[in-house]
Amino acid sequence: MNAFFAVILCTVVAYICRNLKFSPIPIYIILGTLLGHLGILKYKEGEMLSELGLVFLLFYIGLKIRPKDIKTNIGKISLSGLFDFIFNFFPPLFLLLVLGFDTFTSFILASAIYVSSSAICLKLLIESRKLIFPFAETVVWLMIFEDIIMIAILTLVSASGTLPLIKILGLFGVIYILYRFAHKLSVLFNRDDEIPFLAAFSFPSLALLASKKLGISEALTAITLGIPLSRFKLDSIVLPFKEVFLAIFFVFFGVSVSFTNIDLPLVVALTLIAMVGKFIGGYIIGLKIHRSRRDGVRIFKHTIPRGELSVILTSLYIPQFSGIISIIVLITSIIGTILSRK
Repeated sequence: MNAFFAVILCTVVAYICRNLKFSPIPIYIILGTLLGHLGILKYKEGEMLSELGLVFLLFYIGLKIRPKDIKTNIGKISLSGLFDFIFNFFPPLFLLLVLGFDTFTSFILASAIYVSSSAICLKLLIESRKLIFPFAETVVWLMIFEDIIMIAILTLVSASGTLPLIKILGLFGVIYILYRFAHKLSVLFNRDDEIPFLAAFSFPSLALLASKKLGISEALTAITLGIPLSRFKLDSIVLPFKEVFLAIFFVFFGVSVSFTNIDLPLVVALTLIAMVGKFIGGYIIGLKIHRSRRDGVRIFKHTIPRGELSVILTSLYIPQFSGIISIIVLITSIIGTILSRK
């Protein structure tokens, strides 16, 4: 019952935030934290819906990775993405290692700090009416590059040991076969009844079930499953499911987060690195690709926010650091929203 109460609260929060032109993601997390501490919401009550939120988001990201588009624009994607990765992944990784964090924790935290929130960043482009500007295309390609890197990261952290590696290779084999013969699924999606909606709901659900049975990361399964189905342009069908379940995910993620014993100096250091890295990376991309310092600053302003993937990485692999990432998501979302309006 409390999960349905969470949906109603998300509706109110989303309505207020959208009218203020502010991303509701950090507010969902804060709301969940408050309701969790008050004992109104318990994580177990929303666990299944939260898992659906996670797989629908990653399935949706997979739908955005269209191999033909990537092949056509491989030069721009690779160059801009490489600069973004260098200046936003390695600095936090080196800092965390120097501070004495173990390699796995440092790797996951650095990955969470590196990746921007495609949901927030693209929304900022739309709301600031800058989607028609040349730099906006680069921001879109950056989001796609980060999604591809995320597949590599999820593969790496999921393939510890021989058996998991074999399972992942098997998964990639299935995905490849599905990609080659995906056209045969047109009977499900090229129609005007309820079948496309049921099928679009079934595939992420299948990814969740398969990951639990095979012991493979649900994140990796969902995002790779979306890629071969990208030819059907299912974005508009999947989007409503994604928005509803993802809002629930963030609320119950907030329920699970503890802000006690937060290392504030570490939070400040990582937040500064997150900001400076996006500035340097964006500035260099602007100079190299657009020959424009102004576009470099614009890219920086529209890629600052961290969000859904940062939260998912920490919740899946290092939940004890969820509080730190939540604060960074909140700060960067606020700063990114303010700067994008200038």
